[in-house]
Amino acid sequence: MRVMLMGALVCASVVLADESAAEIAKKSRERGALNLVGLTAELKLVTTGADGKAKEQQLSSSARTIGGKSHALARFSLPAGVSGVAVLTVAGEQGQGDDVSLYLPKLKRVRKVARSDRGKAFMDTDFSYADIASNGARDEEMKRLGDEKIEGRDCFVLEGKGDELSPYGTVKMFIDKQTSVPMKVEYADKEGKPFKRYRTVKLKQFKDRVLAAESVMENLQTNSKTQMTVLKLEDSTLGDEAFTDRALERG
Repeated sequence: MRVMLMGALVCASVVLADESAAEIAKKSRERGALNLVGLTAELKLVTTGADGKAKEQQLSSSARTIGGKSHALARFSLPAGVSGVAVLTVAGEQGQGDDVSLYLPKLKRVRKVARSDRGKAFMDTDFSYADIASNGARDEEMKRLGDEKIEGRDCFVLEGKGDELSPYGTVKMFIDKQTSVPMKVEYADKEGKPFKRYRTVKLKQFKDRVLAAESVMENLQTNSKTQMTVLKLEDSTLGDEAFTDRALERG
């Protein structure tokens, strides 16, 4: 089994070497914990502010490709104040921003997150709405730079401009060649100043896939950070109908 897995990883690395920067970037999005296509993950988010105070949240996250588009669904369970809140993100057409719907159980209705608000914090964490289903930059505009090693792993290095709906001026990604997992992402703001940094801290194998089991998003300007930990993984049993605004309201 181990020999077979290693062989598969080597083959994957060879295939990736021939792919475009856009294709590499697209695959990397399917390895992030908020966009695990075909899987359902139970996640813990711990956000620590500059004052050292920490806030913990738990949620389930599922993702599915429907009609060629990535659909990501996040539903919060803890703490009680956010229980039942759900966020549905549908990847936009090429050159367009993602469509984000937010269900608020206290209001019992779904509202659209304005495109101008995509750079705002996702549920008071250091992730933004722009981070949920995308990299904050358009895949088709990514350029490949020289390869580098991150945590001893060979990585493709991609760089692109943040799209107009994201809070980022540039996005630089370091993607593991063997697994397509984004090992590090560096974000600069619209003025070119260091803004945020994402790091994969721990990898985990689930069946034939290797995924980010623990990761951290740091806001370099506010000195806060959010640690994301995968508590449980399983194959998703949700059908296409679960990834709709109407399904959000049903809970």
